[in-house]
Amino acid sequence: MKKIALLTFLLLTILLSAQSVIKVDLPQVETVDLAAYTTFDFAEIDESSAIVKSRFWDNVYWTLNDSGSLNKIYPVNSQGEILRAEWYNQNEGGIFVANAANVDWEDMTTDAEGNLYISDLGNNGNARRDLVIYQVKDPYPEFTGITTACKEYRVNYPNQKKFPAANKNFDCEAIFWANDSLFVLSKHREDTYTTIYQVDTSQKQSELIPLETFDIGGMVTAAEANDDGSKLAVLTYNSVWIFKKENSSYFQGKISWLPIKAKQCEAICFQNNETLMITNEQREIFLLPVSKLYEIK
Repeated sequence: MKKIALLTFLLLTILLSAQSVIKVDLPQVETVDLAAYTTFDFAEIDESSAIVKSRFWDNVYWTLNDSGSLNKIYPVNSQGEILRAEWYNQNEGGIFVANAANVDWEDMTTDAEGNLYISDLGNNGNARRDLVIYQVKDPYPEFTGITTACKEYRVNYPNQKKFPAANKNFDCEAIFWANDSLFVLSKHREDTYTTIYQVDTSQKQSELIPLETFDIGGMVTAAEANDDGSKLAVLTYNSVWIFKKENSSYFQGKISWLPIKAKQCEAICFQNNETLMITNEQREIFLLPVSKLYEIK
């Protein structure tokens, strides 16, 4: 009896781990060369790796720099202008996140309760054991001082057994909030796939929960859902995708896609339901109408 139970458990484990990869056929179309409409006006923002629209403050967007930079987040308006009190030193700006370290910050998202989530999940070498997501209250953008990390969510991948991993599929540069849940998308180097994982925010430390895998044709560098969670925008180095949620799946619903060229793009968000905002590490900001994408499924 014990042997049967053990075999049943092993069989279920194998079936659950053998996730099918969702694939689509892409049309042959011209790559769109995006033209920046503005740039960040604050020199300290020199490697923008995230852009998220505040749900708490009007015309406020938050960005941050990549690994090796200060543990700061920067409030800007839609024109890329830094927001700060008029009396503040004009050579300084941004808000320090206390009790947090920028090991490899890569993306941000926000929920409907006025919280920001900072993803320190960059893992180029696939060797990190200190992956963490910081949660802070969306601070007053003209505060220009120090805010405190309210919560930390320490995470790990359930299917990573070696450090560094041989297949290099345990990097992450994309995080988003939708339907009262927090999610991340993996950045793969061994293949062209990405997996959506759910974060268990009921625990301070947990394993990421794999949901579905998609052949996205490249490395994912950012993601963001719209306010009601019905659409998910995903950015790679050479393309933009929009997935319309169907039941509980983004990858099984309608899919739109556009190949782009805009230097090293690493951040995306919805400015509104009709327009995407994209930034690159060269300090440029782009607007892309959703209508420009090709519906491929």
